[in-house]
Amino acid sequence: MKKIVSILLVAAAMLLTGLAGCGGGGSKSDAATLSPETTGTKLENGVSVELGGYVLDREEELTVTKEPVEENKDEGYKIEAYDFKLGDMTELSDFITLRIPYDTAYCEDGQDPSKCVGAKYKNETTGEWEDILFEVDVTTNELIIYTDHLSIFGAFHVKNEGQRSAKITNIYTDFTGIDQQQAMETLREYVAGGGADGEEAAGLAAQLLTGYNGFLGGVAGAAGETGFATDLTGTILNMASLGSPTFDTALADSAYKKLNKLGKVAAAVKIGSVMLNTEKTDADTLGLYKDTAMLALSYAESAAWGLAASGLFIFDYTISNLFEQGLAMKMDKINEVYAFFNDEYVSKDRQGFEWTARSLKDWRQVLIGIAEANPNEADAKAAVEEEIERYARVFWTLTSGDMDVVVSEMEKSSKGSATIPNATEAEIKALIGGYKAQLYERLYPVTQSVSTYMQRKAEAAYLDALNEVKEFFNQNITFNIVEDIPDGEKSKYEGYALRFAPLSENAVKENWSGKLGDGGGGSTKFTLLGYIQAGLPKELQLFKPGDDPESDEPEMSLSFKLSAPVTEVKLGGLPLEELLGTYSATFTFEDESDTYNFTFMYYEGQLVFKPESDDFGTAFLLVPGPYEYDPDTATATSEAENEYWSLSAHVRFIYEEGTVRFSSDNTLEDIEEGRTVTTYGEGIKTD
Repeated sequence: MKKIVSILLVAAAMLLTGLAGCGGGGSKSDAATLSPETTGTKLENGVSVELGGYVLDREEELTVTKEPVEENKDEGYKIEAYDFKLGDMTELSDFITLRIPYDTAYCEDGQDPSKCVGAKYKNETTGEWEDILFEVDVTTNELIIYTDHLSIFGAFHVKNEGQRSAKITNIYTDFTGIDQQQAMETLREYVAGGGADGEEAAGLAAQLLTGYNGFLGGVAGAAGETGFATDLTGTILNMASLGSPTFDTALADSAYKKLNKLGKVAAAVKIGSVMLNTEKTDADTLGLYKDTAMLALSYAESAAWGLAASGLFIFDYTISNLFEQGLAMKMDKINEVYAFFNDEYVSKDRQGFEWTARSLKDWRQVLIGIAEANPNEADAKAAVEEEIERYARVFWTLTSGDMDVVVSEMEKSSKGSATIPNATEAEIKALIGGYKAQLYERLYPVTQSVSTYMQRKAEAAYLDALNEVKEFFNQNITFNIVEDIPDGEKSKYEGYALRFAPLSENAVKENWSGKLGDGGGGSTKFTLLGYIQAGLPKELQLFKPGDDPESDEPEMSLSFKLSAPVTEVKLGGLPLEELLGTYSATFTFEDESDTYNFTFMYYEGQLVFKPESDDFGTAFLLVPGPYEYDPDTATATSEAENEYWSLSAHVRFIYEEGTVRFSSDNTLEDIEEGRTVTTYGEGIKTD
C-alpha cells in the first residue's frame, strides 16, 4: 500500500470549534413578497434570493433579518449573519440560491479577499455553525449559497488565511482542483474492484485534504524522524496503511475507509459536474458514472450519494433523451376540456372521483421520485413513459356525468363554452398522443432542473463525507500509562519524567511531557489531529528523577501503537511465561498481506519464534531468533548480520481484554545494494 499519511491532519483542522465572541449592532429586517411568478428579489440590505420555478405554489412573505455581528479579535474572525424566513416554510423542495455581500475591508493588507471569506449556517438545534454549499463571486463581492432549507446563514470573515480551513469549507474550490482524468481513474478503480476500497480514492481524498493550508508544520517537520514520506499526501496515506508502525489496525482501517469514501464521492461529484455542464457526455463517461452509482447504492455508507449519482445519470442520459424524443412528437389540436382537466382542474367537495391537475412543480417531484425508485435507466425510462401514459388517459376513464362536471367548472372559470368530444378509440389515441407531445415540451425544462438538483444532492453528500473525516481527526484519545506493581512491592517508576518521542520541531514539548504520579501511572488526553501535529510520536521515553530530558539519555523507551478511543501502555507486568505460546500473525508489505502461525518458545535453550510453515521466506517476515526479552517494556528483540546483510526484529506485546497481542517490525538491510525493507505484523495468541 502506498504511504500517504499527511492528509488526514488537515481534515481534522477543518472542524469548526465553538465560536465565542462579542456581538454588535441591532437586528433589522427587510421583506419582499415572492410568488410562482416572482421568484427572486434583491433587498435593501444587499441580500439577494432566487427560489427558482418549483418552490412556491402561492405568494409567501420573505423576511431577512440582519443578526448582531459576532467578532472574536483574538482568533481573528467576524461573522455577519442573516436569518431567512419564507412564510412558515423551512424545508424546501429544491435548492435555492442566496447571495450575501461580504466585507473586503476586514481582510488584512495583501490578503486575497476571496480567500478570507466563506459561509456557514447555524444549526438551530445544536447552536453550532455547520458547513453549507457555497462559492465566492469575486466580481460582486458576494457569497453564493445553495440550500434546500432555511435558517440563519453567516458570512465568515477570517483575518488569518491559514485559519480559513478551520472555519469554512468551499467545496467548489475543491472540485476545481480535481483533475478530470484523476477522477475518472478513481471511479474506474472503484468499479473494477466491485466497490472495494482502493488507493486511487484514498489518494484523491488525501490530496484534497492537503489542499487546505495551515496546521501542517507539525507533520512536515517530523516526516524524516518518523520514517514517513516527506510529502503530506504520502504521510496521510501511510497512516491509513494497515502496516503502519504507529497506528493499530482498527484505527488505520477506519482512516482508510473514511478516506476512500471521501475520494469516491469527490470523484463522482467532479464527473457529475462535467456531465451537467457539457452538452453531450461521451458514452464511456456515462457508462462509468452509471456503474459507479449502481455500486454505491449497494453499500449503506454510500447510498445517499449513490442515489444522487444515479439520479443525475438518469436525467443526463435516459430521461433527457426520452424528453428530447418527445419534443419531436406530432402535436395535434387537443380538445379544450381534456387539456383543462389535465392541466388545471381540481375537484372540490364532490362525490365520486378525486382529481388535482399536476403543476410543473408536482411533475418535478414525480420525476425525482421515479428516478430514486428506479436507479436502473431502463426501469426509469419505462416508469416515466408509463406514468405519463397513465396520467394522459385518466380523463377518458370518467363517466359522462363526471365529464359534465369538468365542463361546468371550466365554463365557471371563464374558459368559455366547451363540448365533450364523442371520440372513438382511435380519436382518443390521437388526442392522447397530442397531449403527451405538449406535456413533453412543458416538462423538458423540468428535467434540467432535476439534473441540477441531483448534482446539488451529491455535493451535499460530499460535504457530509468531508465532515466525517473532520470528526475522525478531532476524536479524543485517552492515553493511559499503568505500572503493574506486584502485591507488597513499591512502584519502580514513581516520579520518573516522561516524554513522547520523536516530536516535530513545531510541537509544544510541554504538552507532550509529564511526570509519573503515585503508583507510577499517569493519564492524558489529546485529539488525533493534535497527535499528528506533534509529529506522530511512537514511543514513550522515561527519565530517572533528576535527569534532564533535553540532555540525558532515557533510562527506558516504550514503543506503542496508537488505538482509539483508549491507548494503554503498561510498565512491567508482562512476564515471559505468560507470552509463550502460538500466535496467528498477519504481515503486510506494500499491497500484500499473508497470515502464518508462529510459536514463541524456548528451543535448545534459546528464545525463538518458530514458524509452523517450512517456507524459507518467513524469516523475512519475522526473524526466528534468538530473542532477548525485556519485561519492563514487554519487547522481544533479535538482531543478526554478516558482511552482506543485516536482520533485526522488534516484537512488542500487549495484554488487553484477556488477550495477548503483539505488533512487530522486521527489517532487512542489503548492505551491498544499500536497500532496506521493513515488514510489519500483527499477532494474536491462539492457545
